[in-house]
Amino acid sequence: MLTGMDLPVLRFASADMIPPRVCVMFVTLFDTCMVSLAALIVWRLNPLLIMFPWLTIACLDGVYLSSALTKVPSGAWFTLALATVLASLFTLWRFGKEQQWLAEAADRFPTTHLVKKCEDGRMQLTDRFGGRSLSFIEGFGIFFDKAGETTPTVFSQFLTKLVAAPQVMVFFHLRPIETPSVPPENRYNVSRLAIPNCYRLIIRHGYMDEVISPDLGSLVCGQVRDFIIRQGTATKPLVSIPAQVQPNPSITALQDYDNEDFVIAQSPTTSSDTEKKPEVTNEMITASLVKLQQAYDHQVLYIIGKEQMRIKTGTGIWRSLLLRAFLWLRDNTRTKIANLKVEVDRVIEVGFVKEI
Repeated sequence: MLTGMDLPVLRFASADMIPPRVCVMFVTLFDTCMVSLAALIVWRLNPLLIMFPWLTIACLDGVYLSSALTKVPSGAWFTLALATVLASLFTLWRFGKEQQWLAEAADRFPTTHLVKKCEDGRMQLTDRFGGRSLSFIEGFGIFFDKAGETTPTVFSQFLTKLVAAPQVMVFFHLRPIETPSVPPENRYNVSRLAIPNCYRLIIRHGYMDEVISPDLGSLVCGQVRDFIIRQGTATKPLVSIPAQVQPNPSITALQDYDNEDFVIAQSPTTSSDTEKKPEVTNEMITASLVKLQQAYDHQVLYIIGKEQMRIKTGTGIWRSLLLRAFLWLRDNTRTKIANLKVEVDRVIEVGFVKEI
């Protein structure tokens, strides 16, 4: 049985339930307008068919919203303020990422624009990057590739600064798929690039798949090994494979880039990045496998880029303030290198600066 003292408490509790309704009605009205715009712009429906339903629903939403706005002074202001702060952060992050992508686009070019082969067989940088001859380091280098196409920025920075490259190189790219898991037969894609002993490995993975593990080097080496063997047996069915470089039976054989995703990823400027397929001989396959095994047995290096952003001189005050806020958020929200589940003594971090 309720007493007179309980009634004010009940009235106060019911009033506290009003503030969330303000945001709900804002979202409902906003969704109505967005669906109408999608019908006009994307679906290209007749505006006369859109106007009457939009007007009817928007008027109903507006009536409910106007009644809920009367509770703003009594507490609904908090949810509106919180929504404004979150929307501002999301907008700022999107603005900053677009500026970052524009700055990074200048470094996206085929590997043939970075390295060329001399008449005597030596590899050297192109004239655009100094034209110096490259020296090769014994080992198996895995370059973490963020974009998954053209030349990774960390690779171009590594070559231009050190004028050296690992004996065997792999551009490693993770491509998340909106599925819980990707079957092993559809997970790995390998291609051979124009640079000798240089490959690109793209791993499609779902949000439940764990790809980065302590044995990542063994996994990558196994994928490249199986790709070389499969490429050789496709042209030479009787190719002889040395016993010390036999494929790992626990690793699924790979696929070439012969699917729709690769066609989309390849742009007109990157078509020359993939090496033309010469006639493959038993000696070429054996030499590639032996070199791969030797590089892996010597050492495995995980080479990761550490990109720092700097604001260009002459940037306007307001734009500079927005970019500074974005850079502060970026520096404090990025995944740290220590979170990688690989052997830390084999990780190399290459730092470089980009202007936005």
